[in-house]
Amino acid sequence: MFHVKPMEHISHCPICKSTDLSDFLTAQDYTVSKESFSLVLCKQCDLAITSPRPETANLGGYYKSEEYVSHSDTSKGILNKLYKAARYFMLRSKYAKVKPYLKNGFLLDIGCGTGAFLNFCADKGHQVFGIEPDQDARNMASREKGISVFGEEKLDELAGGAADVITMWHVLEHVPDLPMRLKQMKHILASKGRIFIAVPNKNSYDAHVYSKFWAAYDVPRHLWHFTPSAIQKLSEQHGFVVEDTLAMPLDAYYISMLSEKYKGNKWNILNGAVNGFISNLKANKLRYSSQIYVLRHA
Repeated sequence: MFHVKPMEHISHCPICKSTDLSDFLTAQDYTVSKESFSLVLCKQCDLAITSPRPETANLGGYYKSEEYVSHSDTSKGILNKLYKAARYFMLRSKYAKVKPYLKNGFLLDIGCGTGAFLNFCADKGHQVFGIEPDQDARNMASREKGISVFGEEKLDELAGGAADVITMWHVLEHVPDLPMRLKQMKHILASKGRIFIAVPNKNSYDAHVYSKFWAAYDVPRHLWHFTPSAIQKLSEQHGFVVEDTLAMPLDAYYISMLSEKYKGNKWNILNGAVNGFISNLKANKLRYSSQIYVLRHA
């Protein structure tokens, strides 16, 4: 058995501090441990929370799998092959969004994994800087791509106002201490800079369709499960304004295919593609499977 003890119970919401948390659902870790984890829901701000969860010091073991593509860069399996095939398109799309704000400072990618986005931006002539807690992923980024990637402790050493752009592509849901991370970003971000935060949206169509099988719950690696209103409240608390909300339509397909696989459906690619299409069709500005929130200083 892959069981890591002790477990940590979350007694209050990190956004609104409410202790009014109710049972939401139970989801399984299909990637590493095969264990089940409970999610509770804050009734005040609609944030779902993985609780109980492994203590922060023990979370690293739940990332050690070739299936975890952002850390291993693997092409093993058809879904990972599809993910990597679509990645160049996604990198171009992300770069187009951040480019207007890149001036004299650097681009800071927090949770950069093996450094694909940083490498893409560096090739365009920009100064880039990466933060990645996983040592193996850091080594891969530095060794294979030659970019500067450091552990999270480096965030407290960066100069105030030095970053034109800070990006967190599907990373905020992994961060144990949300208030601390927002405080760090507020210090590092230039006065006219922007933060781009991409997270899954538990209010999306595909999240409701797949429920406990929804791949974007990704327990216990995903500690928090956001909605647009939760991101809005978290941002406001720390002196930011959500300037825009952008869609990530490709995510609906990948997440739906993976969710079908978790359900044991041998037609997971076909059925997932259909549900991904329906999810995008039904989404308005606030109901895409994954969304990017653009933050600026208030």
